[in-house]
Amino acid sequence: MTRVTELSQQRLAMLFSDIEGSTLHANRLKDQWKDVLRLHRETCRRAWKDHRGHEVDTAGDGFFVVFPTVRDAVAAAIQAQRDLAAADWPGGRPIRSRTGVHVGVVSSYDGSFVGYDVHRAARIMGTANGGQVVVSQAVIEDFETRPEDLEITDLGTHPLKDLAEEERLFQVRAEGMLRSFPRIKSLGTSGAAAAAVARTLYRPADVSAAELVMEDGRTLTLNENGLRIGRMPDNDLVLNDNLVSRHHCAITGTPAGFVLTDLQSTHGTTVNDERVTVARPLADGDELVIGATRIRFSQPG
Repeated sequence: MTRVTELSQQRLAMLFSDIEGSTLHANRLKDQWKDVLRLHRETCRRAWKDHRGHEVDTAGDGFFVVFPTVRDAVAAAIQAQRDLAAADWPGGRPIRSRTGVHVGVVSSYDGSFVGYDVHRAARIMGTANGGQVVVSQAVIEDFETRPEDLEITDLGTHPLKDLAEEERLFQVRAEGMLRSFPRIKSLGTSGAAAAAVARTLYRPADVSAAELVMEDGRTLTLNENGLRIGRMPDNDLVLNDNLVSRHHCAITGTPAGFVLTDLQSTHGTTVNDERVTVARPLADGDELVIGATRIRFSQPG
């Protein structure tokens, strides 16, 4: 079997955003919803472009954008929030976007980016309220000097879904943005379970299906949504094994194939007896070991 090489890595600032309460807005606005989406996308994309952002993908009302520096990402987030707040929205009610920013090492793969820090950035976005920009401690530490035009508020340390360690979060605010917000949504606050599961943003036509084959012959189909494996019942594949972490690893679909990311599990994940330390593409016949469970990845052709 040919060994799959590790993916190339680089350090980037990552921004995730989406519209708060999009389903309720869509039901309320009916035919006007498409006009809201268009205005939202045009407004955000101006901000990304103005600050050297590379749009990795978008699906519905969500964005995943990477930037060469933290200052670029934060400036883009602030510009987008200001411009969205000033927009004249169809239906007469304001549309709020929630935004999360994180900086870390990611692996590039077929024009996309994967890895633990990508999941981390998505989870940080999931804590934010509409109109709010929430960033990780890594973002704050990246500033050589604190920008004078920003208000930075320490929101404390929070447990986030799928993440092995708690995350210290900060609110970043500037003139032209909302001033007050409800408590952020983490596993330590009310409504935390509503945090969205990080999924691939690629469309179904771009992903070829594959299967996970269990030791007893049962199969589990992999599609564009990928899946998450762990001990807790909210995983897609639940393994009742004390060697398996609550949220152990995730498999993400991309146009070039499926990629495995260990979610900083306690006992690790191996592929063909090699421990996974960075995001790793999967090839037909690869054997995954998660706790005491062996699983074969199958994607013929």
